[in-house]
Amino acid sequence: MRLSKPLYEALPLLYVMIGVGAIVIAYYEPVRIRSIVAFVIGLLAAIAALTIFLHRQDRRELSREYPADNLDMPRS
Repeated sequence: MRLSKPLYEALPLLYVMIGVGAIVIAYYEPVRIRSIVAFVIGLLAAIAALTIFLHRQDRRELSREYPADNLDMPRS
């Protein structure tokens, strides 16, 4: 699946905002089960943001190391 560049660049920030919002809701929620669910959602969103950020960083480093347009097909 390919995403447009502006959406791909904003995705980690969106996940961080969702994660922080969910964790804040979990902190202030008086009902225990909803608090746990909100915290788990926040934690998963933070992990997703970190995963996308690290994948993007690794991909950029690989593209600097290998000058080919596509890593599958070497430039001749």
